[in-house]
Amino acid sequence: MLALAVSRGILFYNGREMVYTPSMICLTGDIHHSSLKINEQSFIPDPEDTEIKIAARYLRIVEQFGLKVTFYVTGKTLEEEWRDLEPVVRSPLVEIGGHTYGGLPRSFLSRMRSRISGTPTVSHAANHGSCRRQMRDTRRMVDIVAARTGSKIVSWRSHGLVVDRHTYPILLRSGIRFISDELSWDKLRPEVTPEGLISHPINVIMDHDHIYHAHRTRAYVQRQKKNWGFPADPTRESYPIERWADIVEDQVRKIERAGGVATILMHPLCMYTADRFATARRLFEVFSRYHSIWARETELYLED
Repeated sequence: MLALAVSRGILFYNGREMVYTPSMICLTGDIHHSSLKINEQSFIPDPEDTEIKIAARYLRIVEQFGLKVTFYVTGKTLEEEWRDLEPVVRSPLVEIGGHTYGGLPRSFLSRMRSRISGTPTVSHAANHGSCRRQMRDTRRMVDIVAARTGSKIVSWRSHGLVVDRHTYPILLRSGIRFISDELSWDKLRPEVTPEGLISHPINVIMDHDHIYHAHRTRAYVQRQKKNWGFPADPTRESYPIERWADIVEDQVRKIERAGGVATILMHPLCMYTADRFATARRLFEVFSRYHSIWARETELYLED
């Protein structure tokens, strides 16, 4: 007699394990320490509020819909703001991934140019610096998570999606197995990189560079288009957040029909500054119709 059982995304057939792959949502978000002073942080109206506290409120909404979420967190958040971050880290629905330790802070000249001109610049440096510096930053990220949580991180997204030829070999040697730095609307399943890491590309239009919010006014977006920093990004367009959400829903449905894994990037801070989480709630209701997974679970859904 045949026996079937489904457990945690695995289909067991007469005791033999086979892959069971319904359509998946991999919800992700990036969180940064206050001392990094990224652009959006200056648009938090309450001086007592922080990006970490906003992320905690965002998580409470995520939990209402029973969604898993992977938060890529800069190491200094665990160093400098642990009291506020700890409830986020301890949530049973949260996976913590690395987002560099220091967050690739802008140079002094970049900060001065922004201050003098009154025009925001990008919130991070364009490179990691030397290989040795990148190795040290990665090790500090891995070590601070282990010290605070007793667990080793295996997932990573570089701040600003900044990578170079040293990044992935360093991550592999540091125990990282899963990365999410690529922007591609065509790759619907995770894949193995030449270095042996498992990459699950952001295959749904991301929020930060595609919605009007905070400093990202229409005038700012027009200037940014002329000096676009993401050549692999499928679009340079930005939208009101409601229209952006329409596109997200449409892309998720298409990925569902193709049997893929929808990797979605929604920054808690962007969702807050744009419309105080109203659109996030709308999308979470949609996402709750699908099975959600953490970044570290994407291996099960590798491209054949």
